[in-house]
Amino acid sequence: MRLPVYERVVLHREILKSLESPERVQTDVRLNRLAEVMQSVSGVDVRVRCRKTDLVRARVVFVFVARAEGFTQSAIGNFLNLDHSTVSCIEKRMRDALSLPAAYRDYIALYNQFTTARL
Repeated sequence: MRLPVYERVVLHREILKSLESPERVQTDVRLNRLAEVMQSVSGVDVRVRCRKTDLVRARVVFVFVARAEGFTQSAIGNFLNLDHSTVSCIEKRMRDALSLPAAYRDYIALYNQFTTARL
């Protein structure tokens, strides 16, 4: 006897939830904490999909610090609902900002605020 479609979907979701690794849950908790600190410093939520200047700047700093913390590009991308290649490009922008601080003063200022607030 086959289960009805709805019950199969519910069962499938429960199985997937039980297979979710504790590492993934821990990663989401740590990234969530970083996002909360960034929101308190910059006033924007980095998980929002928008291209406003303040949000982009906050997202760039967030990604760079998360990568420095040891998170993978895929984990950050999953958290921000972005592709890992987008995360790579975002990370490159912050490396450029650090190599040319005169041209990226706003990024450097936000980075300094964020890293000191996180401590």
